Parts: sequence; structure tokens; C-alpha cells
Amino acid sequence: MADQKSKILVIGATGSVGKFIVEASVKEGHPTFVLVRESTISDPIKGKLIEDFRNSGVALLYGDLNDHESLVKAAKQVDVVISTVGISQIADQVKLIAAIKEAGNIKRFLPSEFASDLDYGHDNVVGPLKAISEEKIQIRRLIEAQGIPYTYVASYCFAGFHLPSLAQIQPGGLPSPPRDKVFIWGDGTSKVIFCVEEDIGTYTIKAVDDPRTLNKTLCLRPPNNIYSMNELVALWEKKIGKTLEKTYVTEEEILKNIQEDSIPGNKYLWALVLLVYVKGHLADYKIDPSSGVEASQLYPEVKYTTVEVYLDHCRNDRNKHHIRHLGPTHQTVRKARSRLFTQLTGSIGKFVVEASVKKGHPTFALVRESTISCPIKEKLIEDFRNSGVALLYGDLNDQESLVKAAKQVDVIISTVGTLQVADQVKLIAAIKEAGNIKIFLPSEFCSDVEYCVSNAVGPVKATFEEKIQIQRVIEAQGIPYTYGQVIFCVEEDIGTYTIKAVDVPRTLNKTLCLRPPNNTYSMNELVALWEKKIGNTLEKTYVTEEEILKNIQEDSIPWKKFLWALILLIYVKGDLANYKIDPSPGVEASQLYPDVKYTTVEEYLDQFA
Repeated sequence: MADQKSKILVIGATGSVGKFIVEASVKEGHPTFVLVRESTISDPIKGKLIEDFRNSGVALLYGDLNDHESLVKAAKQVDVVISTVGISQIADQVKLIAAIKEAGNIKRFLPSEFASDLDYGHDNVVGPLKAISEEKIQIRRLIEAQGIPYTYVASYCFAGFHLPSLAQIQPGGLPSPPRDKVFIWGDGTSKVIFCVEEDIGTYTIKAVDDPRTLNKTLCLRPPNNIYSMNELVALWEKKIGKTLEKTYVTEEEILKNIQEDSIPGNKYLWALVLLVYVKGHLADYKIDPSSGVEASQLYPEVKYTTVEVYLDHCRNDRNKHHIRHLGPTHQTVRKARSRLFTQLTGSIGKFVVEASVKKGHPTFALVRESTISCPIKEKLIEDFRNSGVALLYGDLNDQESLVKAAKQVDVIISTVGTLQVADQVKLIAAIKEAGNIKIFLPSEFCSDVEYCVSNAVGPVKATFEEKIQIQRVIEAQGIPYTYGQVIFCVEEDIGTYTIKAVDVPRTLNKTLCLRPPNNTYSMNELVALWEKKIGNTLEKTYVTEEEILKNIQEDSIPWKKFLWALILLIYVKGDLANYKIDPSPGVEASQLYPDVKYTTVEEYLDQFA
């Protein structure tokens, strides 16, 4: 019986859904093939997954979407081709279609979709999602025009992406379901369909030999997995025995975020929130039987994972791995300077603001007026206001507002993100014009960039060079400064040390190095500490410098290049701790302030053990 099953080729097998389709194909007894680039085999992350595939009986075929000959050769060895390539390669599937057409033997092609049924509600799609949807629709039309047998798979919302945060998928969202406060998108009544990735794999493989799915869309709509946002939150509240504080975010606010957010990835997330949770585009239509079929009706024998069961796992995992934040103790001050913060809502800015307030400093924050109405940031800003922080309205692109703000304070601390590092030249110009600033701390909070830049590569090198340029401008303008450099340090402690430094002459025109002695570890020491805490020896894969450099060069996604470059600089080159602090330009924070009871790495890891 097994030899009658179609031979299946999966392209994009190491992606977020591809690996589950490969596993389902093997379980169903299909001769299973995956197309991989030879360079992927040596990838430290994907290489392990490919080895697991090989051990389960999967055959590896070497090729690439840009190598037509390899595509044709691979297609001729199978009956079914399933593409699970990522969004950056959707349009490249035209090359795969050409190869399938040339091979002439493919009985079924499943292009990379695994989202909504694109032929319904396309008019509701906005922002970067619209461009992606249009590419997928063009691929559909090309498949049909070429007369290639197909099945489209509409799997709607991946449970693994949407449910762990309880649909808090906005920029800066949560890693686990909320226990106190939750954002409700729109009025919370639109229905949403969720499907666990393993089940997507199972349904997809069942469809490849089924004549009922030929030239149709397979819609994965498990009846027990259709919830509105209100229903989803109510279910979670029941499970944790607590009512959450709810903030309703209107369609207008979400549209505003799509228009104003300068980061492409953030625009994408906001557009997804709008389409799925506000418009309810996934479940607001009936399936036309002439063009679509519903998976759970075709295959009632599949015991899919329900949303309720999935949330049980989330609850249990959260209870087991509850995370505490260990902050510094309150310090009493007799004399305080007023200080202004830019980008107070960022990953480090909020901790520096809190530390300033705790120290008794008159504290000001520069915010854009539009930020006040941002549903994500407004609560944080309101908390700051309630703690006594004064809000000053302005923008890095508004020189007058910067000068006006600077004239009201003594110290300015910038914690802007990497995309705005170069824009600090405008802030420096305003500080120079104001003429009253006693100390300026530009956005650094990483390594000593001047020392580390020679070993930095890729996007990290570009960021460091921008930071060095900012340092030189500050010094050329004669502005008093302190630069900040960090090893392993809890964010609350970074805030505490930073605020302590602004009133101390020993840090004036120097780099404040945060090197808590109990927080300096090698990777081997860190892993050994964790193994001791969990009582288990981990299987280790050593990734060479050459492999990391290769990933930096070959990865097409900018933020992944940045992460690989960061790994190289920190964990391979060891540039954060492989030099002594020169006392002429630098001082070490824990020696200056031994009274600060910082959180150690060991204490931090205790939270997860």
C-alpha cells in the first residue's frame, strides 16, 4: 500500500511550517524528498533539522529556486511538489512553476500560501500584507494558466504565532499570555480561525492524493478553533481564574500605526492585526463548494489540537517558568538635577526613566503627540505621568522643540534605537544652541564601540560607526558627556547605574563600563551553570566563526544578518570583556557604586530553572 502513495517533494522544508509537513509526509508513509542548498547542510540551526529528516528516511535533493536545472531534475523524481517558502520568495515560485511545467509529470502542486483564502476579501488587505497577497494571487493565476494540477491550502492563523501571547502580536508583544492586562483589537467580536502547525502538516499531506481537493482550496477551519478576541480572552480568564484589564484599540488607531510606524516589520504586524482581528477576514465568508473544501469535514479522523488544549499548555508552561524582574533598591538623594529622556518607551529607556524618578530627580520625557494616543505606548506614558514625569512634546526632526526642551533641564539621556542613532546629530545641535546642558549621554548601552568596531562586521559595524561619529561630534562641540558600555546586566540595573553617573564628576567625559564582576561568563561557563541548575547535560553543537560569517553573508533578511553579526562580535570575538579599562577614558560602574545590589546572572537564571 505504501508504494502506491505519491512521492512528495517539499521546498522550504526548514521553515516555520515546512518541517511539520515533512514530518506528516513521513508519518503517512510517503516517499519524502526535500530540496536544500548545499550550504544549508552546514548551517548550525538548519543542519540539525536536516539531519533529523535524513534519519527519518527523507531523501535530500540539492538545488535552489535560482537553479532551473536542479528544479527540473528534482521535479522529475516525484509526483507532488509542496512549496513552503517564506514571504521573501513568494514571487520566485514562478521559477518553480516553469520547472514543473517542463518536467511534465507533477500530479499536484501546492504553492506556499498557508494563510487566508486569497480570493476572498483581498480588498480588506492593507500595507505590506497587500503586496504579499497580490504576489500570491499572481502565483495562483500563473499555475492555473499553465494547466498545472493544484491544491491551495488556507490554514489561517498559526497557533504557534498567535496563541502563546493571546493574540498580543503587535510590535513589542508578549512571549506568553498576559496575566494582568490585555489589548482587544477593534470591538473584539470578529471571528478568527486558529490551527496548530502539526495539524496543518497532517491536513496538507492528507489532501495530496485526495481527488476531492484537486484544483480546489483546502480550508482548515477546525470547528472548535474559531473564536472572537472577546471569547479567546474570556477562555483564558477562566483558565487562570482572573479577570484581565482590557484596553480596546480602534480600527482608526491601528490604521494610524500602519501609516506612521517607520519600521517595515512593525507595519506588517499592525496590518495583520487589522486584517485578522478587526476586519475578521478569515472567517467572514462561506466556503464555495465549487472552489473550496473544509479539511475537518473531509478528514474527521484527524484529532486536531483545540485552542482550549493549546492554552492549557501555555498556562502550565507559564506557571512553571514564571519570570520575575529583580530591580535595584531605592536610593535616597539630597540633591538632584533635572533630566530629559528621548525614546523613553524603548527597551532600555523606560528603566532609565524609572531609576531617575526613584532617585528623586525632576524627570522629563520628550514624546511626540501621536505617541500619546498609541495604544501600546500610552499606558506606559500614563504610568510615567502618574509617577511625576513631566511630558515635553517634540521630535528629533523638530529643532525648535529640542532646544526648548533642552533649556528646561540639566542632563539629557538619549536611548533611541539603532535606526535613529545618526539622527542624534540634530539633538547635539539643539544641545549646543541651548548652551546649558551639564552632561549628555548619547544612545550607546552596548560595547565600547570605539574599541570593538575593528572586529565588528555587517550591520553591527555600520551601527558602531554611526555611534563613533556621534561621539566625535559631541567631543568636537565641547559638550560634556558620559558614554555607557554594558556586559551581562539586567535592564533595571542599567537604569540605576546610568542615573548614578550623571551627578558624579568621576564619569564626566568618560565611558561608564557596566561590568558587574559576578556577571562575566564565557559561553561554556554560562551553559555549565544552566546545566547545574536544571540537573541535565545538554547536547552541544559548536558553531564555527566561518559558519557564522557565512550566515552573515548569505542570509537575505536584514535583522537576521544583524543577529549573526552580534553573535560573532560578542560570543566568538569576545569583544565586550577582552580588554582592560583604561582609567583615562573609562571607569567601571560596580567599583564606583558598590552600594548597588545588582542582579547576578545566577539569580537571573534561577527565574527560568
